[in-house]
Amino acid sequence: MTLDLEPDRPRPGGVVVLAFIATLAGRFTLARLGLEVPVLNDVRVLLYLLLIMCLLLESHRIGPGAAAGGYCVLPVIGLHGYQVLSASWAPSNAITGPMIGDLSATVFLIFVYYTLARWDRDHVTRMTLHLFQAAAWIYFLAAASGRGHASNGRWAALGGGPNVFIRIMILGVITSLYLYVRSGQKLYWLAPIPAFLFGALASGSRGGMAALAITAAVAAVSLRSGLRWKNIAKPLATLVVLSLLVALTAGPTIAGFVQTRFVEATVGQGYTSDRDVLFAWALRLFWQRPLLGTGINGFHAIANLGEGERYVHNLPLSVAAEGGFVGLTLLGLAWFGLWHAYIRTPRGQRSLEARAAVYCGIFIGASCLFSGDYFDARIMWIMLILAAVRPAPPAGARPADRIGHPWSRAST
Repeated sequence: MTLDLEPDRPRPGGVVVLAFIATLAGRFTLARLGLEVPVLNDVRVLLYLLLIMCLLLESHRIGPGAAAGGYCVLPVIGLHGYQVLSASWAPSNAITGPMIGDLSATVFLIFVYYTLARWDRDHVTRMTLHLFQAAAWIYFLAAASGRGHASNGRWAALGGGPNVFIRIMILGVITSLYLYVRSGQKLYWLAPIPAFLFGALASGSRGGMAALAITAAVAAVSLRSGLRWKNIAKPLATLVVLSLLVALTAGPTIAGFVQTRFVEATVGQGYTSDRDVLFAWALRLFWQRPLLGTGINGFHAIANLGEGERYVHNLPLSVAAEGGFVGLTLLGLAWFGLWHAYIRTPRGQRSLEARAAVYCGIFIGASCLFSGDYFDARIMWIMLILAAVRPAPPAGARPADRIGHPWSRAST
């Protein structure tokens, strides 16, 4: 069951697409296209200005008042504000400007999606999930054509690295499952999943695959009460057949790479891409400055492990090293606030869109345990906010039955 909130109210459209492009573009610069334009070289400047204009033009449609669960945004903004403040005690040789810009950009995107969630959360989330499905296809086809591969053969596309690529692939898997359930179990929505999983393996991202395993484990526990063999037998058989076809036709092209990357290097040689070194340094800095940490970019300035190792590649450890116990507390409060706002919605009123957003957020959050910096966590914050925040029901609103798949009424 969901609340039927003002069905005649205009819904957001183009502004959601623009917000998605701004989010996915990340730190894309015109330099990648061979152009150097001061200030505007960072496409975020132009995209964010356009977003501000769109929100101002549409502000009369959003309506007054706070959103239900909107309190969960405050700890998230508080965490990022504290990280910006920590620049005041960062080492003198720490370059803090770009990181302050990244943290400010993350806060801006959080505000944008909070505003959109206040307007029409489920519609915004539905559009965003469809856009992730489209993005996954674009990235997959670009990588399959050979464009954007890393020098060691790992799949990547459109200027992002392999760790970015696998995130888009797995978000494509999650949105495929969402579209399958939402469509009333139409099997053709499952067809992209083997291709996206193939792309995930071809990326060579072991952290991304570990994050997928974590997400699958959480989903299995959460959905256990709603899963029945009669519901999953047909889709599971379809996925097995499609996966076998993909493995037989395309598998040999990456078989050697998978053997080398996942089996020989990881299991045989214990290769960790220096994650053990980074994590050890982060813990060392945390114990040296346990209360406030080193300040943003203090890890890179003090550890001095080279340009290729500028950050910890683990969000909690990075916050611990550069924000200390205070930063870890704020991170914990941010996650707790999002969880609390989500569970306050009665289970029968949690929309399928909100549930899908949760799994997207969990996957990106798990990915942040193995790769990325603060700005790379932006999709996690956005998807969890879309899951937790919803338009406040107007006075006198009555619940309306929603026809959905039994899986959508599971415990998540």
